[in-house]
Amino acid sequence: FRQALSHAYDRADVQKAVYFGLGELSNGTMSPKAIEYNLNDDAKAAYASWRDSYKAFDPAKAESILDEAGYKKGADGKRTLTDGSPMKILVTYPADESPNGEHMQKNERLIKNWSAIGIDATLIPIPNEGYDEKWRAGEIMMKTAWEVGDGPNHLVYPQWVVPIEGDRWAPVHGKGYDVRGTATEGEELDLDPWKRSPARILPTDKDFDAGIGKLYEIYDKTKVEPDVMKRHAMVWDMIKVHVEGGPYFSGTITNQPRIILAHSDLKNIPTRDDLLKEGLGGFVNPWIIPAPATYDPETWFWGNPADHA
Repeated sequence: FRQALSHAYDRADVQKAVYFGLGELSNGTMSPKAIEYNLNDDAKAAYASWRDSYKAFDPAKAESILDEAGYKKGADGKRTLTDGSPMKILVTYPADESPNGEHMQKNERLIKNWSAIGIDATLIPIPNEGYDEKWRAGEIMMKTAWEVGDGPNHLVYPQWVVPIEGDRWAPVHGKGYDVRGTATEGEELDLDPWKRSPARILPTDKDFDAGIGKLYEIYDKTKVEPDVMKRHAMVWDMIKVHVEGGPYFSGTITNQPRIILAHSDLKNIPTRDDLLKEGLGGFVNPWIIPAPATYDPETWFWGNPADHA
């Protein structure tokens, strides 16, 4: 089902209309600058396999997948669930999103593309107050105003690769992992996963996703593996799970250039050419705190310090 929805999305249209033709089409990965994507040929192949999985715009293939899975079109042209009941996807987003911002432009195109294959999808604003709590509790269907900027090592900040908390994808699975080894893990087992406090899915629940289970198994091994190359190989194994069972989260564009403004008197700021000479072109918009700025602030300095006292 998720693969069909991904094939129905015209990412090239988004690239042209929203990102001025910049960046590269992607179905969603960690940062292209990650070491696990650039270490060797195996790394580059792992990145390409994840980036390119189910990203091709192919509405006919999307419709075929849905038809074969039993999501048939009704007399009104809208698809139903396998039991014949109406299917409706709520494309939820924070209510304070700019109507003309990049995320809303992407969402509107997503609605258009899905409608073309018979999916009844509707944009639904969610008030900011309590938004994150609703997401963690599994009460919100989609989170559509995010970007994945993490790296440069998957295991430094692994939450996009494996759901181990409730803020990113599969939040109810993530909360199940989060309580492992605590007293909470064994409580409320007789309740529906969404009625537990916190809402959480455990490996013993019928709704537990087998692919996510594989990710947990591999991830747990990375935490005790001292050999760095073996850890990289484990990350590639997790990527295979995403490719074979995903997409668990879906993207549009990656690696687009960013404009970084720096004060004219701030010295030692690397240029794009400097970054390209030294590596992969720089790493911006991280969700992890960058270094060396945090521990070596004198890396950058004022040309005339007295003017900035």
